[in-house]
Amino acid sequence: MNKYTSVLSSVLVAGSLMLTNCGVDVQKLADEQEFTIVPSPLELHGDSVLFTAKAKLPAKMLKPGYTYDLDLSYLPVNGESVELDRVSFKGDDYENQPETYQPEVSKDFGFAYQDSYKRGHVQYKAVITKDANGKSKETPLVDTPNGGAGIITTSRLVQPVFMPNYAPHGYITAEEYNPETVEFFFLQGSSALRWSEMNGEDGKKLKEYVKAYNPTRTVTLEGMHSPEGPTDVNTKLANQRPEAVKSYYEKLQNRYKAEEGEATPEFVVKPVVENWTEFKKLLVESDKFTDTEKDEILSIVNGAGDFVSKELKLQALGSYKKLFKYVYPPLRNSRAEILRIKDKLTPEEISARAQAIASGSESVESLSTPELLYAADVATSLEEKEAIYSAVIKKDADAAAYNNLGAVYLAMAKADASKTAEMLEKALPNFETAAKKQEMAEAYANIAGVKLMMGDVAGAKAAADKAATFNNPAVNQTVNAVKGYDAIVAGKYDEAIKALSSAGNDSGVLYNKALAYLLKSSKENSEDYSRAAATIKEAIAAQPTAYANYVAAVTAARQGKADDAVKFLADAVKADSSLKDAAKEDLEFRAMFEDAKFTEILN
Repeated sequence: MNKYTSVLSSVLVAGSLMLTNCGVDVQKLADEQEFTIVPSPLELHGDSVLFTAKAKLPAKMLKPGYTYDLDLSYLPVNGESVELDRVSFKGDDYENQPETYQPEVSKDFGFAYQDSYKRGHVQYKAVITKDANGKSKETPLVDTPNGGAGIITTSRLVQPVFMPNYAPHGYITAEEYNPETVEFFFLQGSSALRWSEMNGEDGKKLKEYVKAYNPTRTVTLEGMHSPEGPTDVNTKLANQRPEAVKSYYEKLQNRYKAEEGEATPEFVVKPVVENWTEFKKLLVESDKFTDTEKDEILSIVNGAGDFVSKELKLQALGSYKKLFKYVYPPLRNSRAEILRIKDKLTPEEISARAQAIASGSESVESLSTPELLYAADVATSLEEKEAIYSAVIKKDADAAAYNNLGAVYLAMAKADASKTAEMLEKALPNFETAAKKQEMAEAYANIAGVKLMMGDVAGAKAAADKAATFNNPAVNQTVNAVKGYDAIVAGKYDEAIKALSSAGNDSGVLYNKALAYLLKSSKENSEDYSRAAATIKEAIAAQPTAYANYVAAVTAARQGKADDAVKFLADAVKADSSLKDAAKEDLEFRAMFEDAKFTEILN
């Protein structure tokens, strides 16, 4: 905003103070003094109106032994005067200054805002006092030029922001597997898969599995060996044993021909060579050894030396025969882990069933709760989402369904402003129920958004703070949107910009961020409104609301771009005709009040 400087002249004409006997020509002092108010007009930031008053006197006009005061007040058009403080000059302070020195005082003033103060005048009276005897005289109250227009309340344009936060549906859309495990055992030093193993319990299990044409992703085959024997032999056995099982699996596949187009599983062979892990597990679980024997064996296995040297030490133990009988045979094996692809409905099948459930033509039990929540998540219309979430609530009163049904109502409120109040009233009980059933960040974030829209800023902040404790990145945008709104209301624009910069690109977030940039520049008496202009254009691109265009008009007016201000204001009043009256009295457009284009829009 331009800084308006008021050079007050002829201020003390009425009741002029002429203390000529002391050599102080107060009339001349008043005629030549300068008095500046910044900003002018005054501005509301937070809940207060703050401004700086600067007074400058002519050189050598105020004599030692006298005090010159300006007592300030604010007089609303309809209301009682608000007494403020005074700007003071003491003549003794300037006694030794150069002849050309002009006393100057700057002082900050402020008062709590009320709506009745929006139109009014900054006034002051001049008082001169002879310090020796305390006698003083004063002038009548005088209106301050350019400081009496009233108060700019652009900070009141901040808008509550709410964004639907959906809880995760919990349905795994990726391919899932059911693991099946079979194990085959081999004789010492052999990699031949015996007939007894192929027709044993696990052999039959594998045969039935392949015969059933189960869709399979991978078959992971591990091959192991017992500790005895040289390294090259053990390595060979660990590789050959899983290959033997793989060969048997492939023979079964050939016997029970897979259907055409069925994918062949991927075989992964993993030889386990000279590894004591399985050995130690079998030993610890065995009841054939005393604790002393186990400790003795483990001290060797865990001690120094290579695999072969440790085996030789074990052979010298009295318990070695038991090792060879009870521990070594299970190590001569090949274990196959088969990942069977889990049978699942396709996304299209889930959606079709969910629609049938929502319409009442199919039982709600035909889909699991996660499947229903997933179907609602991918549904294209809000009405369909509403019907599916309602069905889930009837099925098992799921907390996520309550939250997400409320989120649908929030989305409906954003889509149709005429239904906002109705949808908020429907949404809030669902969020509160969700939070009672299962504390979740999404529910508290949604409560924060609803309470903000309802005007309960304290309640919104409390809910947002609760949501933040979950450290859930999915709801942080709503938390920051509430923080940004609260910071603007408090006049803390740097905090607002920081919070809103992490609140996403919702049109309401962009709008408030643009407003924060505008107010920050204004409060700091800066004339750089480039960030405000750029951000409000982003907000308009996201959603060209009446208020977004109005703030764009204010920003353009601050930049001195009258044509742009007129264009944006025209769009604003076209979307909301009530803004005509607001613009007519808005001191942001004071420099444009006489502009024909401006008045044409508002008439």
